[in-house]
Amino acid sequence: MNKEAIDHARALLESLGLDETVDPELRGAPKRFSQLLYDLFSGVRESPPVLSTFPVEAIPVDPNEQAPNDSARSGNNRLDPIVLLNLPFRSMCVHHLVPMFGTIDVAYIPDDRIIGFGSVGRTIDYVVGRPQIQERIVVQVAEILQRSLEPEGLLVRCRARQMCMEMRGSQKEGVLVSSASRGSLRDGELRAEMMRQFVASDQPL
Repeated sequence: MNKEAIDHARALLESLGLDETVDPELRGAPKRFSQLLYDLFSGVRESPPVLSTFPVEAIPVDPNEQAPNDSARSGNNRLDPIVLLNLPFRSMCVHHLVPMFGTIDVAYIPDDRIIGFGSVGRTIDYVVGRPQIQERIVVQVAEILQRSLEPEGLLVRCRARQMCMEMRGSQKEGVLVSSASRGSLRDGELRAEMMRQFVASDQPL
């Protein structure tokens, strides 16, 4: 851990009347606080994730048969939307540096590539690993996935509790919902169906 960060954390606490030499329970708090922020803001020091994508192959009717040569994008081999639900995340509000946490849902309609599920998780971790606002999280996750996959349609939804709302100001508990969409999932019945799947899977935060 950076000694300068620890010294600054100590100075901040002392300026607020929190002196670790006076309160024994505060001993080591500057170091622990600095380590906490270092871990939470890991995305600042990381390069954008390398995502694993795979070509969509034609799908044989019988698992024991060889895949046909015709494109998976034609006829009955066209893939339906792929949906990932309730992917957890935690981050810090960029305005007040207090926690926010919740879940992210992703739906996409493949064009000619699909993405490894672990790559979606790495994308989320990279985006939330810095001070953030929820509205920016969904846009940045959507943009990274869009560039890697170039899907026909993409929908990202985030549900989160914001401690900047619950611990200060109005001090009201609630869940904030935000979304970002691309392509054929910007509107229409298919988007509505994806949203219904998202809502049906919602769990208390």
